[in-house]
Amino acid sequence: TDYELATRLSYFLWSSMPDDELMNLAKSNSLNNEETLKSQAQRMLASPKAVALSQNFAGQWLYTRAMPTVEPEPNTFPTFDDDLAYALQRETELYFNEFIASNRPVDQLLNAQFTYLNQHSAEHYGLSAIEDDSFQRVDTTGTERGGLLTHGSMLTVTSYPARTSPVQRGKWILKQLLCNEPEPPPPGVEGIDEEADAEASLRERLEAHRSMPVCASCHNVMDPMGFSLEHFDAIGGWRELDGEFEIDASGDFPDGRSFDGHTEMAQLISEDPMLKSCIAERLFIYALGKGVQESDHVHLERIVSGYTTAGSGFQELITEIITSPAFTMRRGESPEDVSSEEQAQ
Repeated sequence: TDYELATRLSYFLWSSMPDDELMNLAKSNSLNNEETLKSQAQRMLASPKAVALSQNFAGQWLYTRAMPTVEPEPNTFPTFDDDLAYALQRETELYFNEFIASNRPVDQLLNAQFTYLNQHSAEHYGLSAIEDDSFQRVDTTGTERGGLLTHGSMLTVTSYPARTSPVQRGKWILKQLLCNEPEPPPPGVEGIDEEADAEASLRERLEAHRSMPVCASCHNVMDPMGFSLEHFDAIGGWRELDGEFEIDASGDFPDGRSFDGHTEMAQLISEDPMLKSCIAERLFIYALGKGVQESDHVHLERIVSGYTTAGSGFQELITEIITSPAFTMRRGESPEDVSSEEQAQ
């Protein structure tokens, strides 16, 4: 019904109940119309309430809502505190919100040359001085920062308390950006021994780990992506060395494409068609509040084709989702359901 559609639309974009305009459209049975839905989405995305999409969807998808609970090892990272955690989380929220508000193409997420910083996060990154706690848009051209993968929030939530984790970072990229979640490790397979091989670098220890055939199939995909981010420590700070070891940020994808550093790796992922498909799938799941079922794949294919043709912007993606039958319809009741309901009455 139009009332159900008003509720679904409002909780998708605002995480809140419908306003008077949506309810009046529902009351007159004029909401479930493609042009009306598009115009309402534009109106709602221009509202301050739309920040909920950045906070809630991006917070879930990118894991940034875990920032208030992360606890980096204080002796190793004495500069990390609640203010920095908030600043790094807020950076990603504002960055993502810019993509929504400006309808930027989704494939620019990983290499756009700007971010949002306050004094605390700018000092942490070693970038231009900001004199107060207000967040300002900062041009990152010519710096080691640029794109989502260089955000301290993502780099922190995919690390261990005292060190980075190329495995977790690589898994995050595969799962959240390419919708290719690796299989869980086989029973009995142990992680690397933190105490052993103190004279070997983390990369050397992980390379020895994935030399085991049972580990190689997943780690050969995950680890190189994670290694590309090794110049960023466990709270997202830039470093030239990992302790006493030089950092090797090069790697290869299984298909033979090679990269040296996070910028080249991010560019390759940006060019991967799976990125647009995966982002569409993640937002589709959030919009409908359920996982993807077999019957949803035909709708997802149309959504991806539609918004890609229209320019790959986030607003185009949202429009394709809210006008798809998967969003505007609900599962019909079976005869058995109807019969049971009538008997109950």
